[in-house]
Amino acid sequence: MTRLGNALFFVAAFALFWITTTPFLDLRNPDVLLPQEAGNTSNQVAVLLVLFMSCVVLWQNKQAALTALSPAMLCVLAWQLVTVFTSSHIDLSVRRYILHISVVVITLAWLLAPQDTRQFRRLLRWAGMFVLGLAYFGVVFLPEVSIHSASDVLEQVNAGGWRGHFMHKNVAGPAMVVLLLYWLYLAQTAGKTSAKATYWALAALSLLFLYHTNNKTSIGLLLVMFVLAFAIQKARLLSLQLVLGLVPTGLMALLTVGSVIFKPVGDWAEMMLSDPTFTNRTDVWRFALDQLRGHMVAGFGFEAYWATSDLVNSFRETWANTAGHAHNGLINVALSSGLVGAGLTIWWLVLNPLRDFHKSQQSGNDPQLGLLFLRIWLFMMLYANLESPFYVGRGQVWFSLLGAVFGLRLHARLKQVAAPSLQKPVSSPAAGMEPAR
Repeated sequence: MTRLGNALFFVAAFALFWITTTPFLDLRNPDVLLPQEAGNTSNQVAVLLVLFMSCVVLWQNKQAALTALSPAMLCVLAWQLVTVFTSSHIDLSVRRYILHISVVVITLAWLLAPQDTRQFRRLLRWAGMFVLGLAYFGVVFLPEVSIHSASDVLEQVNAGGWRGHFMHKNVAGPAMVVLLLYWLYLAQTAGKTSAKATYWALAALSLLFLYHTNNKTSIGLLLVMFVLAFAIQKARLLSLQLVLGLVPTGLMALLTVGSVIFKPVGDWAEMMLSDPTFTNRTDVWRFALDQLRGHMVAGFGFEAYWATSDLVNSFRETWANTAGHAHNGLINVALSSGLVGAGLTIWWLVLNPLRDFHKSQQSGNDPQLGLLFLRIWLFMMLYANLESPFYVGRGQVWFSLLGAVFGLRLHARLKQVAAPSLQKPVSSPAAGMEPAR
């Protein structure tokens, strides 16, 4: 595609995940209580169109695209395909696996589409501004479908929390965090003082929206993420970076899910925390872990457990069967593809990105871009202890995490080009890179 075609694809892919085909979902509609097994026709058509454009972009950037395919990722996708055929709902798993592969392809192509750093930053700026503006537009002009209310058929306790055009405040929260990180990256790489001031103002607006979502998870993890990212960036030893990146996440996992597995940890949480249930998540974790016992190896099948009719309509002694997901990334993966899938996910999404960031620091590429990807990845790793960001086919959470994982791998292995010639476009990922020579 031409430079203009690549730009149009970049915006279309961004809109597909950040706006979706069903913005401003009405949570007062009782249909949200129904099992979520049927596909969405408008989303399927949009995915197919963007997927076709993605294939063109990847063909133009074959060498860079192959660089992004890690052994860990290929093992994950292969095992997930196995769990499709062992699924308790094979038709559902097939559809969701196809969507999953499509999202992976589109996200990689999205990173490769911009032909230089200038185009990447310009497109990111305008796309991000539109998303932020749309969220505020909803709050001001469409509050009934942009702010949680007591009329919602579920979780009336969320009344007053802003969600904008996103489906839930727990989606709007991480969205605003990622937007905030985009604005900080653009501010740090802007040349003019006026541009820096504009990006800082946009960052402040994102932070304000985040505050009004009342998404305590995202708000509480924000400062932790900044501190850890700064420490990892300054620590040059891989071993120290692994400790700084993994130990806090592991301790958080011990405090959260560990409180329902280990009685001493649960007793400590009861004494020290104002909400030892983590907003009733402990009920979901106990239920999910109990269900997992008979499906340890391959789970229930790829994305074939939560929100299915047999689960939602079954009688249980707990409300947790009506939850939309496990509220923990690895437990959610284990229910979908077993402990094998969870282990492979740790290899691909937890261990490899830190090693890639370390390698990128030796590459001579733009450290601010590497820091952007690191911050997104680190926030999502912490966030995964209380939510389920992995392999979600729709929405910006998985798209942002997957983009950061691909971005770190490419940033570590390709040579960045700051200003390629306009007469000879460079095949490059989002940061304007080409294969190292």
